[in-house]
Amino acid sequence: MVGKGKVHNNLGELLHTKPLPTGSLKVSVDIALEKDALLPHPDDVSDATLLGDAIGSFVAWPTDLIIVGYETPTKSKAKDKGIAREIESVASQKEIPVAKKTEISKRTGAKKKNPSKYRACLHTYLETTDISDGCVRLIPMDGAIFGFEYAEPLGKEDFDQILYHTQLSVGVINTYMRYLYDKLMGPRGLEQRFSFLNPMKTNLTEMIRKPDEVRTYVVERFMADTDREKLFFLPFNTGDGGHWLLVAINPFKEIVYYLDSLHNDWTTYPAMKTIVDTIIQTVRAQRKIQVPKRKANNITWNRVECPRQRNNIDCGYYTLRFMKETLLMDRTDIPSDYFDEYRCAYYSKDQLDEIKEELCQFIIELHVL
Repeated sequence: MVGKGKVHNNLGELLHTKPLPTGSLKVSVDIALEKDALLPHPDDVSDATLLGDAIGSFVAWPTDLIIVGYETPTKSKAKDKGIAREIESVASQKEIPVAKKTEISKRTGAKKKNPSKYRACLHTYLETTDISDGCVRLIPMDGAIFGFEYAEPLGKEDFDQILYHTQLSVGVINTYMRYLYDKLMGPRGLEQRFSFLNPMKTNLTEMIRKPDEVRTYVVERFMADTDREKLFFLPFNTGDGGHWLLVAINPFKEIVYYLDSLHNDWTTYPAMKTIVDTIIQTVRAQRKIQVPKRKANNITWNRVECPRQRNNIDCGYYTLRFMKETLLMDRTDIPSDYFDEYRCAYYSKDQLDEIKEELCQFIIELHVL
């Protein structure tokens, strides 16, 4: 029990002109027994993330975490008409004067926007689930995203990677690609110009062990869009400690853009380059494109001077930002010195935190927990 308040409506009502989250009610917070308790749903209007910051305001609260009429001791030792707060009734406690948010702000100063509110919210959600017991949650993947329909499993290790900033797994990478598909590509009509390749099927280990299966999968993806120029994103995992980099392929123009946050080039992974070149040549043959024999291997590889990581764990976050920024630019060509609008020596903490916040908010909105 973290606090007391009043339920003001039934399911389906609005909170700050927005629909309530599924399975939640609108509650006014009267008493915070645990002021540092995280709100189940951060308040987008006030940026409140802690229960103590929400005193006197309305918040969304999951119905399964509301107990109507429940009485519990409060922490205050003040007395009213000789009645100790520890045994005071719920009715009398509702009349306790509380500080409004504006009064709190005057005493403590204006509150800055919390850059980790959705991570805090996801952490709160996970504590009420069986994830820590080894269970997983499934993220539905539509066939349009990777060319086949399936469900991506996320377990405790995957969630911890987002919450505590460790190296990202293929499950987290794929989940963010679904986020990009749902939030950027779909609304902006970019699916006609961009597509994804699933790194689970195209990592270095698969390329070495099952090259024919990798070629078949990628060729089928490329051949499904031979009537238009399109850029395919391949987040490539090297398998030697899990380094991530981005290979963006334009099979129509036979150009490959190589973005590695360690600033290596493609000669570091010759098996990957061989497979990609062979795939483009296969697509060329199936499209019946005739080229002189001496130019059969003239596939253009461009090493992009992208932002460079400063540790050994950020590669996944950099790879995700490369895809996001390319989509935001809506360009199927990537300049050799990267986009002017996003060019920098390295990404800031806030830029990497932005990826984590987007992931957490998206997972919460999917209602899979």
